[in-house]
Amino acid sequence: MTEDTSEMRYVVVITDGASGEPLPEFNGKTSLEQARTPHLDALATEGVVGLAKTVPDDLEPSSNVACTSICGYDPELYPIGRGALEGAALGIHLADDEVALRLNLTTVSPEGIMVSYSTDNISAADGRALLSELREALDDSSFTLHSGTGFRGILVVKGHPLLMETWAPAAHNITDEPVADYPPTGPEAALLVSYERRAREVLAASPTNARRRAEGRLEATDVFVFWPGQRPAHMQPFSSVYKKRAGMLSGVDLLNGIAALASIKTYQFEGITDGPDNDYAAQGRGVLAMLAEQEVVVCHVEAPDAEGHDGNAGGKVAALEAIDREILSRVREYARVHPLRVLVMPDHPTPAARKRHSRELVPFVMSGPGIAPNAGTRMTEAEAAHTGLVVNPGYELMGMLLADCPEESSRG
Repeated sequence: MTEDTSEMRYVVVITDGASGEPLPEFNGKTSLEQARTPHLDALATEGVVGLAKTVPDDLEPSSNVACTSICGYDPELYPIGRGALEGAALGIHLADDEVALRLNLTTVSPEGIMVSYSTDNISAADGRALLSELREALDDSSFTLHSGTGFRGILVVKGHPLLMETWAPAAHNITDEPVADYPPTGPEAALLVSYERRAREVLAASPTNARRRAEGRLEATDVFVFWPGQRPAHMQPFSSVYKKRAGMLSGVDLLNGIAALASIKTYQFEGITDGPDNDYAAQGRGVLAMLAEQEVVVCHVEAPDAEGHDGNAGGKVAALEAIDREILSRVREYARVHPLRVLVMPDHPTPAARKRHSRELVPFVMSGPGIAPNAGTRMTEAEAAHTGLVVNPGYELMGMLLADCPEESSRG
């Protein structure tokens, strides 16, 4: 029987990096298993639980790949470098001879160890101040630096197309390791090394760093430049592909960049950030406000991933519980009086013990009218594997969520 979806609304909650591995401090449980998530558990019991492959085998397990999948686009067809995606969110329009790269403000110890890939998740104000100092000292006809969110910047390089063939380490993947073990490689490696060296000299003399040092805060000692991307090919609008109006709510430029390229409307609400200081209640209220305007709402929460990169398993659990308490509770309350389907899932694992992304399949929960429940009762790695439901490729989940007969789609 076909479900009437004419008045249906849809919410996708991306718990970035939420899945992971068993941890001794949790007696062999993962963060998802340790977290108290009654609202997510209820959605799981009422709907289906399974695994999804969001990262193809030949692509890096990064959020640009995995979140492109969750938003319903095949990342193999849209291999957009993350620098270009985040640049799109900032309104940066790349010329044909320009490459955009992600830039992190980082803290490296005198012994050369990556202490923090984010300068302890530096505040937006201090991040902007440091990037402004770098811009004033280093911008020229080849380099243009743009401020992003917090510790993030976008470096646009003109006239060096071979940057697309140059590899550089993502800063968050080498926490606690010697940075000298991960030099850039490829035809433009020397260009990146030179820029990072000059940036180090600017940061050593930075007034903002001097103030942070006096306050007992971590200084930004270095920049890391990675993830090159060029002007992206045209991505079909979400409304053309799925025949639904959609909105995006995220505290990071990456998701807003995907939204910009897919013609998904982006929303901003006070207090929504890229870290553990996120105002989860404001994000939950924001989802409800967006449902008054949009048929599909994508709500992305970065905090579990940030805590995973910091190796903070307890913080990761706290973030998951806050998502459940402040966002999913409001979503379920809305569903009591409105027809609503919900999809909750990580984009990729970020195991706290490893402090970096991995490419294992991720668990998901899909619940709502027309979705027949299966044997799953929690969104955990083991429970999802136990149900036997695997969606591969993962970008098909969006179509399943929006389908007139999602229970039939899930069987395929």
